[in-house]
Amino acid sequence: MAKMRKISVEELRPGMVYDKPIYVDSNNMLITANSPIKESDIKKLMTWGITEVETSGILIKRMEMGEEKPSEAAETGSSAEAASPPKEIDIDSEKKIVNDYNELLKKRKGLIEVHNRARNAVDAAYRAIRNNAPFETRDLEDAVQSIVKLLKDNSNIFLFLYGLDEGKDYTLTHSVNVTFYSLIIGIALKYNPVKLNDLGLGTLLIDAGMIKLPVYIIHKQSNLTDQEFNQIKTHPLLGYKALKELGKIKESSAIISLQHHEQFDGKGYPRGLRGNDIDEFARIAAIADSYEAQISNRSYRKKVYFYHAMRNLLSSGVNKFDPVILRVFLSRMSVYPIGSIVELNDGAIGIIIGSVPEKPLRPIIKVIFDKDRKRIENTTIISLLSESSLYIVRALDEAEVGINIFDVL
Repeated sequence: MAKMRKISVEELRPGMVYDKPIYVDSNNMLITANSPIKESDIKKLMTWGITEVETSGILIKRMEMGEEKPSEAAETGSSAEAASPPKEIDIDSEKKIVNDYNELLKKRKGLIEVHNRARNAVDAAYRAIRNNAPFETRDLEDAVQSIVKLLKDNSNIFLFLYGLDEGKDYTLTHSVNVTFYSLIIGIALKYNPVKLNDLGLGTLLIDAGMIKLPVYIIHKQSNLTDQEFNQIKTHPLLGYKALKELGKIKESSAIISLQHHEQFDGKGYPRGLRGNDIDEFARIAAIADSYEAQISNRSYRKKVYFYHAMRNLLSSGVNKFDPVILRVFLSRMSVYPIGSIVELNDGAIGIIIGSVPEKPLRPIIKVIFDKDRKRIENTTIISLLSESSLYIVRALDEAEVGINIFDVL
């Protein structure tokens, strides 16, 4: 079997044809053999934040302006990687990831306390909205400040959101969790404290309009009728009006409720806005909302796990979400978000504890089971940046492995 070679995404051009398939990773094919690379394929890789692809083939032709030209690689048999030597592994980055992970484990109690306070503040606001009563925002803004502090102390604190308060009022938990993911993006975009406050306040109240809908629709386990779905589509406007009238929320925050179901390609609702006509806060919230909804149980479907949720987000995101903001989210969360369970090519199973943004497919892993599927008792950390012979075969979920994530952290 021919050896797989790495190719920098920066070297790919539309029209290139390889005689073997091109892979994003060992589990995901990008292009079949003898098929031309499309511009949309390259854009997708860039959106995903992927810097290299792999193939065992050679570049056999390049189609430009209707012509076919033999490539230098085809003539010499050299790989794209040979032209540019691999970057030196940043050992300091690996050490920092492990140190951050060890510090993270000490912060779960703090997150639970902040999460409960935020839920209570959102609950009070939503109860007021349900009763058409005015409400104050001080407790909500205090909660935003606490969340920002947690994220700045350790951005991976979001791991402990997983499974938190499941079985309780989903709308409250969802609103708070969306705020965490939105603020991760806001911090990465270097928002100042005022902008972070406005973003956080708006996302805490993102589903204010759902409070105005019949409860049976929100918790319905079967498919919605057309009439019920049309009712659901009214919740952005209902929420916006409630926030402006009852909470005196300023426009920059209230608009999140109004526009978070708009899509970058103009196929969203309620107004079918397109691209940058959608407010930036709402574009951030749309990504956070979609990701959080996928990794949470709903009355009508089971949750999916981190890796699969991220893949779903990225595959639909080329048209649905702002590609720049989506890439920022990916850079903070990675293709394999912290907490993802993966199987390696040697049969070992581990949990992702961090990754270097430039190498999202080569994360740092805490081994749970060795290659013989025996439970590892002592802490064993491996870096796929250093262990070049190892790679991820597939992502797993807790049920497949028979563990609880928090039992193996």
